[in-house]
Parts: sequence; C-alpha cells; structure tokens
Amino acid sequence: MSDYSQQDIIEQIRDQLTEDQRKKVSQFKDISGMNDLESYHILRANEWNFEIALDLTLEGAYNHDIIQNMIQHSNGNNNGEQTNVTSSSLRRRNAPTSSTMFSAALSSSTPLSDNDSNTSAINDNENSNNNDNNNSLFMIPWNAATWLLRLPYILIMNTLNTIYDFFISMIYPTLHYDPNGTVEQFIREFEEKYGQQHPTFFRGTYSQVIEHGKREIRFVLIYIHSPSYREIDKFCSTVIAAQKFIDLINAENLLFWSCSVDYPEGYKAYQSLKVNQYPFMALIGLKNHKMIVMKKMEGFHNVDTVVATLRTAIQNNEFSLMAARLDRQERDMASLIRAQQDEAFEESLKADQEKERRKREEREKIEQKERLERQKQQAEEERKQRISDMKKTLLADISPEPDPDRSNAWRIMFKLPNGTRLERRFLCTDPVKYLYYYVFCKEMELINFKLRTNFPTRDLPGHSPSVDDNSLSNSSDMNLPLEKCNLDNNIVLFVHDLDS
Repeated sequence: MSDYSQQDIIEQIRDQLTEDQRKKVSQFKDISGMNDLESYHILRANEWNFEIALDLTLEGAYNHDIIQNMIQHSNGNNNGEQTNVTSSSLRRRNAPTSSTMFSAALSSSTPLSDNDSNTSAINDNENSNNNDNNNSLFMIPWNAATWLLRLPYILIMNTLNTIYDFFISMIYPTLHYDPNGTVEQFIREFEEKYGQQHPTFFRGTYSQVIEHGKREIRFVLIYIHSPSYREIDKFCSTVIAAQKFIDLINAENLLFWSCSVDYPEGYKAYQSLKVNQYPFMALIGLKNHKMIVMKKMEGFHNVDTVVATLRTAIQNNEFSLMAARLDRQERDMASLIRAQQDEAFEESLKADQEKERRKREEREKIEQKERLERQKQQAEEERKQRISDMKKTLLADISPEPDPDRSNAWRIMFKLPNGTRLERRFLCTDPVKYLYYYVFCKEMELINFKLRTNFPTRDLPGHSPSVDDNSLSNSSDMNLPLEKCNLDNNIVLFVHDLDS
C-alpha cells in the first residue's frame, strides 16, 4: 500500500468517524505510537472501548502481523484478532524468557529438541498401547536407555536456563504484578517510605496525564518506579526527593507522573515507553500536534546530572512548545473571533427579532384598536337602529291626540334640556308612560331621562323607556293615569336628562 493510497484510505475513514471517535484515534495514536490506520482498526476491533484497546496494545496483544491481518480483512466480518493476555504473561518486563530464548536457539541448531517432546509423547502412547495390548517388556529397557541418552541434554539445558535467568534478573528485575494497584496507592506508599518531600504527583492515569499535558501544552515528566531495582531507595531519596529536582519541576511547570511498574498503570506506561533499564525517566512534550518522547534517561544518575539533562532537553524542545502555544493561541483567537462574530450576529438577530416583535405588537395593537373601534361603531349603529325601531314601535302605541274641545283632554307642555318646547294633548285617563313615550320619540338625543314638575319640584312616576329592556313600559307606575299623578291641564313638565 503506497503512502498516497494509505493517506487516501485514512481520509475516507476519518470522514466516516464521529467527533468522539476521531478524538479517541488521536489520543490512542499519541499514547501507543501507532499510526492513524492501525489505531483505527485496533479501536474498532474493541468496539471503541479506549481503555481495553490501550491495555491490550500495551500488553503486546497486537503485533505487526495481527494488525496487518486486521487491515487486510477490514471489509470482511473479521474485525481484528484479540490476543488473550493475562497477568501471567507479565512475569518479565518486556524481557524474553529463558525457555523461549534457548528453545528458539536450539530449534535453529538442533531440530531434535523441537521434536523431542513429541517423540516422547509418541513413545508414551506406544508404551501404553503395548502394555494394554501386548504387555511387552521390551519397552522398559528401551525407555531407560532413551532417558540416559537425554540426561546430559537435560542437565545442560537446566544449567543454561539457570545462568540465563540470573543474568536477566540483574537487568530486568522480576515483576511482582498487582492488578489492583493504583496511582493513588503508589503515591501513598511512596510517601510512607520516602517522606512528603517530593514533586507534586499528577493524580490520574498515564493516558490522563498525557492528555492533560497535550491540552495545556506542558512538558510531562514520567518516572517509572521499579521496587525490585537494587538502588531504587537511593535514587528516590537523593534524586526524586532532592530540592534541586523539585525546584526544576516547579520552575519549568512540569507535570510529574509516576507509578510502580508492578501496577497496571505503571506497566502500561512501561510498555508504551519501551523501558530498557532502571531508573527510568521520560520527558514528553507536544510537537506537531502529537505528544512525543523528547528525552529518555535510563540507569542511575545523581541529581545534578538528572537536573542538567532535563534542563537541556527542555531548552532544546522549548521552541516546539512555544510553536504549539502560538498555534493554540491563533486557534483560540480565531475561535474567539468566531465566537464574538457569532455573538454579534446573535445580538443583531435578537435586535432584529425584538424590532420585528415590537412592530408586530404595534401592528396588533393598531389592528386591535381598529377592531374595537369597528365593534364599537357597529354596536352604536346597532343601538341607534334599536332606538329607531323602538321609537317607531312606541310612537304607534301612543293613543291619538284628542280634540281640544274634549273636556278630559289636557294640554301638556314639555321643556327639554336644550330649551326646546314640546306640546301635545293627552286624555287625563292616558297612562303616564305616554308622556315618556312622546318625549322619547320626539327627541333623538334623549335616552335616559325623568319628567319633573316645577312647583313643587317632584318626579313623575315612571321612567324613560329602556333601550335594552322594555319591561319598564309595562310596570305598574308606568300605567298610572295622568289624573292620578297630581297633574292638571296646561301643566309644564321639565325633562331632566339623567346622562348629562
């Protein structure tokens, strides 16, 4: 696969990923050292479970052949093969066991050693069959002779294994793996053994401190602690707890993380950083948007050497962090400008919406006012129409004006509020309501009024007709005859407008 085609595949895959999946691929690549395509296939094989995928990778479950097989079969049903790695596989920290090493060596020089166990198994099966079937005694001396021939080889192999294990243990101390050990537990044990004077530990996982350093663009100093190392106490007391070392960490604003290699997080860091010798330190920083190892320190060094080496490494790589900070500032500034533009746009949009809302409310108020005016006008027109209809009805109810020569015909004069005078003859037996009907029908503006006498001043029984209720016209006081209302012929009645 060429670089162009691989990059093309990576771009196609990246376009199909969610934002969270892209972030996981980036973090996994930074921590594990894999490329984009390898990181994608390993994460996908583990259903995007970041912790499980990272644990398996750091434990060596994904070698080159497995990853290539996953890539080649990425379009099939096989999503990647996961090797079952347990704590029993962690006996040695990245060191080959003596049995595998010498078996490999002997298999290349003496093929007999690879087939020896198979031959023994075949012979055992044959002996079992012969004993069951033939009960032969010939195999007993044969097996004894074979064992004697193999005895020198067995002794030599055991001796070589013992010697190899001794030398390996001098370089790679035995790992007493504790699957329940945590970073907090290591810090607590460190302080109990070496005291409270030490750099401030980052309290989190290995992946978290790497992510924290990347996010804040800070150097990360990793110290892998090996309790089995013979000079570990001296190193912790004279280097880790030294004031010079602590001052350097504080002055350079480093993130300091440490854990025992016997604990899962420490072993995970050990696998990722490919530790060869103890004591081990690694300075990690951001470069080209990736967290990379900028300096490794392996083996025992005094505090002056450690501080000088770290200071030099920091100075040599400070430009990378400055460039990353500048790039981050530019991105933050661009984000800030976009945010301000978005905020200004939102404010402008809100202002436009508020302006439109006010216009709409004003328009609705005008429409409401116009609607009320129309309703009021319509109600007034309907009222006038009712009054007009009522006047016609009431005018028809009034008895005809009697002749002046009739003895029971009274001339009654009405003086209106506007000074106008009305005059008409009524029979003295006519009900008083006819007087109200007459004034009501003759004067358009008078709606609610009373009839009064002047000397003495008193109100006549009854009331002007109600526009909304005609029941008053039939009340008892409205039907009183004029002669019973203390009225005389040629009387003047004053019309009192109750609405004025």
